[in-house]
Amino acid sequence: MVGFDTAMSADLQNIRVISFDAEGTLASHAFSRTIWQEVVPALYADRHGLELEAAAQRVFAEYASIGPGRREWYDIGYWFRRLELGEPSPVIEAHRSLIEVYSDVAPVLDALRERFVLIVASSTPHEFLQPLLRDVEHAFVRMFSSTSACGRLKDEEFYRWMCREVGVEPGEVAHVGDNRVRDYESASSAGLVALHLDRSGQCGSALHSLAELPEHLGMPSVESV
Repeated sequence: MVGFDTAMSADLQNIRVISFDAEGTLASHAFSRTIWQEVVPALYADRHGLELEAAAQRVFAEYASIGPGRREWYDIGYWFRRLELGEPSPVIEAHRSLIEVYSDVAPVLDALRERFVLIVASSTPHEFLQPLLRDVEHAFVRMFSSTSACGRLKDEEFYRWMCREVGVEPGEVAHVGDNRVRDYESASSAGLVALHLDRSGQCGSALHSLAELPEHLGMPSVESV
């Protein structure tokens, strides 16, 4: 994968907008994974009088019957109706304590918003995205969910649509995210300047922390808390 070469550094001089992925970039996956994999099966077990293991098997089979190629896969309201679980909003709010925003996020956003327009470009549905980023949403002018807006994961066309919505050319947007395909390859194909974030540190050509981003953009370095 292409790293931070001279050409990319030159491209960054034209950047007006910085777009961030959400899960794995700004916050961990713990919140949504727990809802889908633990909370929903537990609610289904209570609702239908089943042991948790049996309920989980049925719920996961229901998920598999739809698959990630359909919009319903990402729609928490659809699943709560289908599984007869009531309204999802109270359940989501009740589990906000599971949200883990990475320690480098707040100081980096505070620094960058002085110079750039900040937005979110995520595949996470709005029902999860809004509570997930509530503590830092003040830093963003827009938050886009590809699944809620377009019914699919982030792809080249989504990024082009997002740029039209913001009113900028793709080359004026830098997108930062942890998924090599959805955040790096798709954004690059759409003409954005894509920056790969690898918090594991295994990819030598990637950012390993958001704290590295301001300096990469020609700004003073930022220390995470």
